[in-house]
Amino acid sequence: MAHEFEIVSYGETNFKIFMVNMLYRTPHIHKDFELGLVLNGAINLITQGQVIPLRQGDFLFMNPFQSHELKADHPALVLTVQVPSAFFSSYYKPIESLEFITSRFQKSENTPAYESLITMFLNLAHEYFSRSQFFEIKCASMLNQCFLTLLQVMEHRFISEKERVASKAKATRMRSILRYIDDHYSEKLLLSDVARQEQLSLYYLSHLFKDAFGISFQDYLLRIRCEKARQLLLLTNQSLIDVCIACGFSDPKYFNHGFKKQYYCTPKEYRKQFYHEESATQQKSVLTTQKFLPFDTSLEMLSTINMDKLY
Repeated sequence: MAHEFEIVSYGETNFKIFMVNMLYRTPHIHKDFELGLVLNGAINLITQGQVIPLRQGDFLFMNPFQSHELKADHPALVLTVQVPSAFFSSYYKPIESLEFITSRFQKSENTPAYESLITMFLNLAHEYFSRSQFFEIKCASMLNQCFLTLLQVMEHRFISEKERVASKAKATRMRSILRYIDDHYSEKLLLSDVARQEQLSLYYLSHLFKDAFGISFQDYLLRIRCEKARQLLLLTNQSLIDVCIACGFSDPKYFNHGFKKQYYCTPKEYRKQFYHEESATQQKSVLTTQKFLPFDTSLEMLSTINMDKLY
């Protein structure tokens, strides 16, 4: 969970493609465009005060510096591309100020464009994971075609330079704040502690947090602590009281109340339910926050996709 402001490492290319089994992703911000396709399962995208349900075959789309949270009842398989605006800006400068207005694209909205985008997106992923000769050039070509399709069918606008600079500055500030919370969530942590660290007023920080994530500082801290507790409950044999202390809860009563608010059952019930499920041992790695699949596994998963269910 460290550093929820994602710093993307691209390696051989200046974009990144990955497949992930996703159960929960805490509210976070990153600097790139993010396009995701739900290959299997269902997941809720929470952004800008909205809860957007995504089902198999739905695309999600995030602008740079747009905060978002992902939450599923059961692990959902998501294929994701992250690409910086700089990838396009040398030949299309306006991309630096581009902002898509909607965060979801479904088949019902534009069937021909949707089917074209699905095909390109899956081919793009196949080339990226297979690492065939000239894959970088092939991927760059298809990535440009994907964005062209999105520009043609998705509502968008161009923000002012002032808005762009302010958005980037706000995201940089939130990055610092989230890192501090990540480093101290297991301790007694107050909004005043963060305000002092960031040299901000309590009033300003409270509104900044709410504006960035759509939730209060206390709600965010509760989600971080509950997610860490959930992992410890499933992946360790620590007692409930030890998990409670390790995750920064002041007492078991508060731990139970907060956990039930997040997962609709007590920590004890959650652990018990999990161990009564089939194949619990195999599911442990999946049921941690998110599991990134290696390239060979991703290729295998692509080959099993039922295109009829996507189209």
